[in-house]
Amino acid sequence: MINILFIAFEFPPLSRGGVHRPLAFVKYLPQSDINPIVITLDEESYPDVFDTYGYDEYLGKDIREKADLIPIKSDKAAHPSKLHNFLSIYFTIHGNETKNWKIRFNDAIKAAVKKFSPKAIFATVPPFSILPLATEVAKKYKLPLILDFRDAWSQWRTVPYGTIFHYWKTLQMEGKYLREADAILATSEQTLADFMKLHENIPPGKLYYVPNGYNGLLKSWKTMKTYKNEFVIGYVGSFYYSPGAREQMLQSRWRKRGHRIFQYIPHRQDWLYRSPYFFFRALKALNDSYPELGSKIKVRFAGKIHDWQKEMITSFGLENQVELLGLISHSESLAFQENCDALLITSAKQMGGKDYSIAGKTFEYLQMQKPIVAFVCEGAQKDILEKGGTALICNPDNTEESVQLLTGLFKGSINLCPNLEFLKGLSREALAKQLAEIINSLVQNI
Repeated sequence: MINILFIAFEFPPLSRGGVHRPLAFVKYLPQSDINPIVITLDEESYPDVFDTYGYDEYLGKDIREKADLIPIKSDKAAHPSKLHNFLSIYFTIHGNETKNWKIRFNDAIKAAVKKFSPKAIFATVPPFSILPLATEVAKKYKLPLILDFRDAWSQWRTVPYGTIFHYWKTLQMEGKYLREADAILATSEQTLADFMKLHENIPPGKLYYVPNGYNGLLKSWKTMKTYKNEFVIGYVGSFYYSPGAREQMLQSRWRKRGHRIFQYIPHRQDWLYRSPYFFFRALKALNDSYPELGSKIKVRFAGKIHDWQKEMITSFGLENQVELLGLISHSESLAFQENCDALLITSAKQMGGKDYSIAGKTFEYLQMQKPIVAFVCEGAQKDILEKGGTALICNPDNTEESVQLLTGLFKGSINLCPNLEFLKGLSREALAKQLAEIINSLVQNI
């Protein structure tokens, strides 16, 4: 059995989107004789580090009880003034999540190396402040380093950079850590393409596409039943969207005030497309054109409830058709998806380019083998759904066409066909084997 240091700052019982990927690797890597020594944030420190977070004591409990888990507390920071907090965020490139974690982290790593004699280091980000910590450890102990990018660092923005210098500095640091890593994983092929374009001196042989996946086996394919009195479209998770952030991203410079005059974005993205706005617009049009069919359609959202979400529902007159369930546990989420007739997915729009992001829920949706109502723009999300074969791809900018597609789906005139060979390759067990092969190749070259 090969021991590796497995740095996952976000890990259950923390309940956030980024915890499911490392949890799956910890579950399945031992099948390939690789034992992850999990270095993570202690749950007692969650309130000191995260403004908002979910807690699920049952999430991966059986896996955590078997794993070599090293939770590390973060020293509690003094309560900063508003000015200090602004300056700290504005002038920090990595982020502040691990600032008060570093001393205890280094002590824990030293003890873990002595006890387990690891052969490699795996670090998953975000938070991107893990990158310098993992790189320093790899150098100190002369171990191969695998960096796992769940998100693209320099290109991932829901609000603009403070200045062009912030972007330039982030880009330089991103290149630095990419060069120093022995292997680089990304969850979408578009992220790898961006890395190669932005950092031409990164050897392509170090880059690996290892997407997120689903646990267990594929369900049997479930077609839409046209005889039902009610059709339920479900959505799980939160939306990376807020009206204020969108305004900052798209507002003309001459309209900005104060420090925002200097803001910079490497490419323009419209995160309204990540919200259900365009789906709601099409549903409203369907209700107007086909009221009998529209009366059968119900939409249920399971996840954090936003004020803008309520306002958006009201603006389209969908109060009697859309239900907000609030936060639920992961097990409840899976049961919720099982009880839906179709599942909704969206994606952000990158002007003149392709969005890199694939939502983690996408893979659970694909596993459920139910029709996916996909209001998606050009990018990785759309690409993987097209390959999967179970998604009704709707152009968010073409409401009339989207109405016809939705009508065809609910009336049974549109038949989707799953690509089973492709979908089976997205199981987390198969993806963990892929990661194990990468680790073994690096360890053999030591």
